[in-house]
Amino acid sequence: MLEIIIVLYALVVWWVFFKRKLYPWNKRSKIIVFVTPVVFVLIMILLMNIFAPSSSDVRVTRHEVPIIPQVKGRVIEVGVTDNQRVKKGDVLFKIDPEPYQASVNALNAKLKLAKKRVEENRALVKTGSGNRFDLEKAEADYDELKEKADNSYWELEQTVVRAPNNGTVVNAQLRPGVFLVPTPLRAAMSFLEDEPQVFMLFHQNELHQIKPGHEAEFYVPTNPGQVYKAKVESVIWAQRQGQVNASGDLPQTGVRPAIPNRFPVKLILEEGSHTELIAAGAIGHGAIYTDNMSFLHFVRKVMLRVYSKLNYIVPKLH
Repeated sequence: MLEIIIVLYALVVWWVFFKRKLYPWNKRSKIIVFVTPVVFVLIMILLMNIFAPSSSDVRVTRHEVPIIPQVKGRVIEVGVTDNQRVKKGDVLFKIDPEPYQASVNALNAKLKLAKKRVEENRALVKTGSGNRFDLEKAEADYDELKEKADNSYWELEQTVVRAPNNGTVVNAQLRPGVFLVPTPLRAAMSFLEDEPQVFMLFHQNELHQIKPGHEAEFYVPTNPGQVYKAKVESVIWAQRQGQVNASGDLPQTGVRPAIPNRFPVKLILEEGSHTELIAAGAIGHGAIYTDNMSFLHFVRKVMLRVYSKLNYIVPKLH
């Protein structure tokens, strides 16, 4: 930020005093030239840090959904590869359906027989030659079989595992022939949703002007030259250092000073921002534009765009 202002100011000085020679280059002008930018830059930086605060710690996260099968069985087909983007409902993998299909067929046959018994007992009761207890038992048997058949059909459907949402399959090491068991602590593969969660971290005294709905922008080095637009969803007024666990212990204030902490501001990206291209785990820079001093917003926006372009430069000698 400071470097850009200095370069622009140096160009103005060169144009006024050396190119056009509008004013003489003497001791007085030298004092003015060197003192003025220092005061101006300090004032501008102080005002921008209040009314257009920036953060050098913008974090992009995504919800990770562990893909855990609902039924056990041997994998017969894997429909995706590692780091493949999929849409909601796309087939991820299939489990051998034969045992579940056999169960569905067997229960359907029993269900037909149970339904026939209900109809026969109902007809006998109507004519007065039947027993109502036998009818109620037949109906209860039918309802129990119906519930088992519905559950069996649901299990058959679960042999085809589909993407829960639009996103990317990661850690897809699954192969045909692997026997899977519905274990919560052991996922078959992982899935990252497309919609990212973006947080800007600010020091405590930078938050007093920030409100939900304020305009925000940020960039990440993984996408050089790209500035993403967003809105402030909320300021998260809590963090782990403020958490107190329920116990009978006295609070520990300690003798060492507390480490300066920061609070996250959660952002909502604008529609059409190509959020699927923002890498999960990326860390970038950004700014929030408050309701006051709007002329400073332009300066901050220019700086963000210049710095985003600088990400094209890779300063490595190897």
